[in-house]
Order: sequence, then structure tokens, then C-alpha cells
Amino acid sequence: MTELDVPGPPTSADPGIPTGAGLGDQAPGERYFRHPGDVVRLVLWAIVTFVLALFVSVASDTSDGLTTDLGRAASRLAEAVRELALALAQVGAILVPAAVVVVLVVQRRWRRLGVGLLAAAAGVAVLAVVDAVVELSGRAEGALDGDTWVASPGFPSVWYLAAATAATVVGKAWLPRAWRRASDIALGVLVLVLAIAGTAGVPDLLLALAAGLTAGSAVLVVLGAPNRRPTPAMVGDALARAGITVTELALLRADSGRALLYRATTAEGPDLFLKVYERDSRDADVLYRGYRTVQLRDPGEPPPSRTMAVEVGNEALVLLMARRSGVACPEVATLATLDDGSRVLALSWVDGPTLDELPPDAVDDALLESVWRAVRTMHEARLAHGVLRGGNLMLDGAQPVITGLGSGVLPAAASQLATDRAELLTWSASRVGAERALAAAAKVVEPEDLAAAGAYLQPLALSAATRRPASKALLGQLRTGLAETTGIEPAPLAQLVRVRPRTLLTVVALTAAFYVLLPQLADVDESVRAMRDANWGWLAVSTAMSLLTYLASAIGMAGGVPGRLPLRANVYTQFASSFINRVTPANVGGMALNVRFMQKAGIPPAQAVTGVGLNSAAGGIIHVGLLFVFLAWAGQGGGQAFKIPASSKLLVIIAVVLALVGIVLATRKGRRLVRKHVLRWLRQSWASLRTLARSPMKLVALFGGSAGVTLAYVASLFAAVLAFDSDLSFAQVGAVYLGSSIIAAAAPTPGGLGAMEAALVAGLTGVGMDSATAVAAVLSYRLLTYWLPILPGWLSFRSLERHNLI
Repeated sequence: MTELDVPGPPTSADPGIPTGAGLGDQAPGERYFRHPGDVVRLVLWAIVTFVLALFVSVASDTSDGLTTDLGRAASRLAEAVRELALALAQVGAILVPAAVVVVLVVQRRWRRLGVGLLAAAAGVAVLAVVDAVVELSGRAEGALDGDTWVASPGFPSVWYLAAATAATVVGKAWLPRAWRRASDIALGVLVLVLAIAGTAGVPDLLLALAAGLTAGSAVLVVLGAPNRRPTPAMVGDALARAGITVTELALLRADSGRALLYRATTAEGPDLFLKVYERDSRDADVLYRGYRTVQLRDPGEPPPSRTMAVEVGNEALVLLMARRSGVACPEVATLATLDDGSRVLALSWVDGPTLDELPPDAVDDALLESVWRAVRTMHEARLAHGVLRGGNLMLDGAQPVITGLGSGVLPAAASQLATDRAELLTWSASRVGAERALAAAAKVVEPEDLAAAGAYLQPLALSAATRRPASKALLGQLRTGLAETTGIEPAPLAQLVRVRPRTLLTVVALTAAFYVLLPQLADVDESVRAMRDANWGWLAVSTAMSLLTYLASAIGMAGGVPGRLPLRANVYTQFASSFINRVTPANVGGMALNVRFMQKAGIPPAQAVTGVGLNSAAGGIIHVGLLFVFLAWAGQGGGQAFKIPASSKLLVIIAVVLALVGIVLATRKGRRLVRKHVLRWLRQSWASLRTLARSPMKLVALFGGSAGVTLAYVASLFAAVLAFDSDLSFAQVGAVYLGSSIIAAAAPTPGGLGAMEAALVAGLTGVGMDSATAVAAVLSYRLLTYWLPILPGWLSFRSLERHNLI
């Protein structure tokens, strides 16, 4: 279905028939604003740019091979053909921008010229960032060497392509549809010619194109694009062609929703309600519906259609079928098409307020029952509304009228009808209370149908406007009341989420582990070779000490909260945290996972967050304290591993830190941030410590667990060192580990990857260990404590997921 014929007055052929000329030529809204479609395109092209850059950087061999193969294939074309194509492209690359600038200057379109130049500069800047990350490969194999009769073979370059693409994206905002299509074709031809000429490899060309698209979209989002909405005169002209003469248009809504809304005064009869669907509103709607389709198993509304014509035609069809089935809804007057492709759906005007606009005392039991009767008629026709809330229910006198059927589904599944009832129940309960809402529904709806709504009394099944005022307690009251009212035990909550956040976290973690961490496993080969000559008994001890850290971490985590945490699940959580921390710096992922585990175990959110923070603070205190202990224990030998700066340097560092603190406290915003975050956290931590102080065992667990983690890691490193027949003392190894951990903590890599190994090798060498032996011991230690726990950590994560513990 591409167009729908709907009832409407016959079109008059009289050339004197009034049109929309007197309705206004100013589009509704501001002259420049951020269009939803531009935001959507910015997000999409930014993702494409990131994915391409990731492919080029990670799969560099594949990318280089693709560039080489395509370059060789292009070089098989006749050189004269390639030179001619490149020369014509060079002519266009010079003349087109020059002509555009001349036209804009002559027409005094200074804003358009400035925005276009800014977009070109932004395209070059984005590509420069990409080049700094992935290092563009340059000209392809078999590229043209000699100059053409216009310019050198290096023109246009990838930098020109990025700038031209960004400027084109911005310029298209002012162009009609035909010119927009022509500009897209021109960019495609330019990319093809550059690939044939070998100016750059195909991956580089695609990166330049994506960078330009991203930069141009970003400029439109930041500065705003011209108002592309249809003017009232355009709407009037379209309706005149459909046989409806509009004498006045009153704008009702322009800033939100799927369509522009108008009240139209006509020459032939009663007023009409107009829904004008334009390109940008459809872009936002497609993004929302696509998100709901991906997120939910059954989003309750149809997926986005291929074209706007199908989308609006479906709404008109639903309205026509609803009217034919006796549903109280607006009547379709006509469906018209504007010159720019926008669609106008004209409906009969309902002269009354929405139920959301009524005062609470006006929503009585009789009104609720009449609403339920209208909904029952709609559902008997197998028609689901999709957003059945007070804003889409109007009063025409005393008669409820169902509006907003743009998300309607026909024929509807039983789950979609049940979702409608759940939405209406929740909305009415938020207005009049759960008891009255259930009583009104029970007088009209069959008990089985009403009880089926219980599976959808959950936030994800409700629209945002209904979900906002509905608390979890209210939804719980409705589910309990359903059982009492219908005598039927409500079904379990429906599983609506298609992709759960935990699943996404797993996918992201595994992807990051594969593309970011696994390349580091090249060092593992060296440690495996070194282990051939190692004492396997001591390596077994090192492994055992590594496993002991997870038990100690679980004890310390349990000591940071007043409640009780199950030990076995807690140990699993620490293993899972180690897996998550392999792909997130500063242990952020592991901390979030621990907070989630505590909440699932019944710990209030505030106490869970504070407990994890206390555990980190206790670990820091223990770490610093043990560092001084081990340095003193190791004596001069331990101090050689880490040189303390001279006193003058320390004074400079202290002065800089104090100056920064003073600057922060001198500003109002700085003091507010300190009060809001630092002081509040200190107060919460102090309150939690006072609570824990009532139980000495909790304090022992908190600080003892933290000490156990640190000492177990020291013992693991010491065992790895002994495996290679070193004569270092436990104190020296402990001083090296504690100092290296502080250095690695400042590294932005997960688990201090790279920095930890370098610091340990330097430290062990500094206290007298042979450098080759130090490298072997450190690599073996990191293999046992960093890499081997990844698999049990992932298995623990999956187990926690299966048992709904996170």
C-alpha cells in the first residue's frame, strides 16, 4: 500500500477556488533549529566512523591487503581511461566549490557560506583525529604517477573528500530533493574515481567519507539547520487539491510528537483536525520505533514502515476500520500529499478536552465505565491502540472519543490488547486510585481479559507519559487487586526485554577482550617459554595465592555493608568482577557489578554504593600502610627500587596541589561541588563506619579482607620469583609490588596492563634481580594472576546471570 483513498469532497476544477496562499509562508517554529533527523544521522555516522577506524586499526593486515588487491585490480584498467576520469573529477573538484562560493556571495548568503566553510574545516579536523589514531595508509598500489592535464594525481585527496562531504551535508539542508540526490551521486562518483586512480585505498576513502558525514551532521546539530517544515500555505494548497478549502489554520503543536497539529477552519463545513507528517518527524519516529523493536520482544506497536506514505496510510486505514466497527473515534476527511512529500491527514474535529485536562474530581466512576465500554468495542474489533492513556481520550459532550490511533494495530494479538488494558488501568489508577480503577474496569471487562492485563503491569509495557506518575507500589497494588477483583491469579510478568543490559555488558566485555586485550597475549609466549625452566611447585603456590585473593576480596566486600552477603555468590562476584575489570580501567566495571550484586542481595542502593566505596578506601589505606611497612622492613635494599624525589621537588609538588585545592575552594562552583560530592561522600562514609563500628567483626572483615588481598598478591609474586631461583627476600618483593601497584593505578589501561609489567620488572631489577630472570618471573606472575582468571571470571559472570544474582 503506497497511498490510500479516503472519503472527501470531490476536487473542484474551478480555477478560482481559494488555495492556501493567504495562510502564511512562514514555517512553524524557529527559523533555525536542531532537526531530529540530523541528530539521528550524527549518531549513526559517528558509529560508522568508529567501526571503520576500529577495523582499520585492529585488522590492519586485512585492510592493507584489501587496499593492495583493489589497487592492483584498478591498475588493470587502461591508463588513459583512469587519467581521463581523474582529470574530469579534478575539474569538478575545482569548479563546483568555486561556483557555489560565487553564487552565495552574489546572493549575500553569508550564513550559508560561513556554515559551509566551518563544516569543511570540521571534516578535515575529524579526519585528522582519525589519522592520528589509525594512520591512513596513503596512496594505493598501482596508483597513477604522472600529472593529468589539470593537476597532480594526488588531487583530490582524502582531506578534500572529507571537507567536500561535510560541506555537502550542510548544503543539502537548503537544497530541494532533486539537488540533494544529485549531490549524493556526485560524492559517490568522486569516491569511485579516487579509488580507480589509486589516490587512496578504499578503507581510507570510506573513512574520509564517514568523517565528513559525521562532521557535517555535527555542525547542523550544533548550529541548527533551516526550518524545513511545510508552511501553512503549502498545507492549504494540498487540501485545496483534495477539494477542501481552508480559510484559517491555527497551530496546536510543533515542538514534539510525530506530527505538526493544526485546527483548520474550512469554507465548506465544520472545523478539521490536521496531522501534518513531515520528514524530520518521521526520522525521530523511525529511531524510536526501531529502538523499541530491538529492545522489546513485543513492542506493542508495528515496526517502522519503509515510507511515510505507508505509515500515514496505515493510520487512515485503522481509523476507517475503527469507525466501521462502531468505535468512537474521529472520522477521516481526506488524505493529501504536499509538494515536498509531506502528508496531511485531515480528521473531524472533536470539540472537547482530553481526560488528562480534566480536574481529578471530574473523572468519576461513570466516566471511567464509559471509557472502558468504548475500549471494549475497539478490542472486539481486534484493534489495539498502543498508547491508551488520558491524553488520547477526549470528551465530546459526555461521550468518550478515542484519538491518537497512529500506533494502532489491526488485527491485534491478545498480548497487544492486554497491554492496552494494562495502560488504561495504570493511567486511571494514577488519577483515582487502584481500587476505583479496578472497580470501573471489572464492571465492563470480562474477568479473564482483565486478569490477562496483569502480565503487562510493568514499566516497560507502558508509555512514558503513563509510566512517569505510576510508582512500583501502585503497579503492585493493581496486580494484587486484580487477583481479588477477578478471582484469577495474575500471570507472571511477561518477559518483554529482547536484549537485557546484562547481555549487552557481556557482549561489550567479550568484544573488548577480543579486540583490545588479546593482542597483548603475544607476551604470554615469552612467559610460557620461561616457565619451561621454572620450578612448577612454586608456580602452583603462586596460583594458589592468586585464588586466595578472591576469597579475601569477598570477605572485605561483606565487611563494608551492614547486611549479610552469601559467601559463595560473593566469591563468584569477585571472580566476575576480575573479568569485567579486564576491559574497564580503574576497576569501574567491577565496582558497578558489586553494587548490583549487593542490591540483588537486599542491600539498599545507598548502602551498597557506600559499601563498595568503603572497601576501596580501606584497600587504599591498607596498601599505603603496608608500603611503608615493607619499605622499612626491606631496609636500604627495598628503597633502591623506588627513588623518592628530592625535598625541593616534593615541596613544589605539595605547593602545586595546595594551589589547585585553593583555586577550587575559592570559586562558588568549586565549593558547591566539594559540598555536593566530597563532603557528602565523607559524611556517608563516616556514618557507615559508625554503623560498622558497632560490630567489630565487620571492621575486622573490611580491613582484614583488604589486607588479605594485598598480602596474597605479594605472596603470589614472591612465589613466582622463587620459581626462578632468586634470592630476594619477601620484604623486598613486597616493597616492589606495592610501589608498582601505585604506578600502575595511574595507567588508563585495564588492570594497569603494560604499566604494571614495566614497573615490576624495573623494581625487581632495582633490588638486584637479573633483568632476564625478572622479565620471566613477572610475565609468569601476570599470566597466572591476570590472564588465567579470565575464563573462570566469565563462567562466574554467566552463573550469576543464570541465578539472577546480578
